[in-house]
Amino acid sequence: MNVEPLVPVTEQDIQRYEEDGVVCLRGMFDSDWIERMRAAIERNLANAGTLAIEYAEGKSPGRFLGDMFMWTRDEDFRAFVFDSPAARIAQKIMRSQKVNFFYDHLFVKEPGTLVPTPWHQDQPYWPVQGSQICSVWLALDRVSRESSGMEYVKGSHKWGKWYKPRGFDGKDRYPEAQGETIPDIDQDRAKYGFLNGDMEPGDCLIHQAMTIHGSGGNVTNHTRRRALATRWTGDDATYDTRPGTFQKIREPGLRTGDPMDCEMFPRIAT
Repeated sequence: MNVEPLVPVTEQDIQRYEEDGVVCLRGMFDSDWIERMRAAIERNLANAGTLAIEYAEGKSPGRFLGDMFMWTRDEDFRAFVFDSPAARIAQKIMRSQKVNFFYDHLFVKEPGTLVPTPWHQDQPYWPVQGSQICSVWLALDRVSRESSGMEYVKGSHKWGKWYKPRGFDGKDRYPEAQGETIPDIDQDRAKYGFLNGDMEPGDCLIHQAMTIHGSGGNVTNHTRRRALATRWTGDDATYDTRPGTFQKIREPGLRTGDPMDCEMFPRIAT
């Protein structure tokens, strides 16, 4: 299993991330990682954690599962955090001296699951401030727009807007959260530039935490969409105790303004 990215992260990749808010890097994880994490995901699907949410429950055929903090209870997810190329990719893309692991987030959208992933920014959900905050979204299946491939609003991380988080299942899970209501992106698509594309297993998307993104349902009848998103913070990130952020597996023992270094958010690369 590769520890370093199979393909070097280039200055052009970094500049694209900085300008667009997202970059797709091809073939960064070897087949051993893909097979190991597929097996780990199957175990999780059979025995999801306490923070798991069935986003399609009561709304759609199929299954759309989200789960978090798998690394705290599964050795394969933990190995991915500490031993895979993900931390080095995040460190390079963010031009950061150090990288802290924030948390892992699993998304499985089975064939025929019509529930979309709503347009959103990540950072309003999270108890963290700063600009060096990103996600590495690893494809574990072939991904197309039809199978619920991710779509990004180009440059939206530069809008200076903070949009209120909302539950992917349509529930108001963040009543104390602050922010504007996100605009109806789909009703005015001509107004925006979009970035999307097909992916192969081992490809990954790296997006900045304020970039607006979402995806449609998985309208295929044969293609699963399994994706593992790992979240990373860099030099300028600090903890934020504001109300209205997501539920954590436990409290990290940090105060507002503290650096992210702690047992719950370990420093992986320096």
